[in-house]
Amino acid sequence: MSEAPKRPVQAAFSPEDMARRNRRSVALALVLAGLAVFFFVVTLVKTAPAILNRPL
Repeated sequence: MSEAPKRPVQAAFSPEDMARRNRRSVALALVLAGLAVFFFVVTLVKTAPAILNRPL
């Protein structure tokens, strides 16, 4: 039988690394939320005039 390949030992992240990772995650979340709001506003601006011009 062959042995399973050994996995390399990972070093624990330092507090500075974790803080950097958290800041990057927050920044990415803010960018994604901003894009979602931007697309929502653009959609409202583009469709609002068309909604008012429909026959009743």
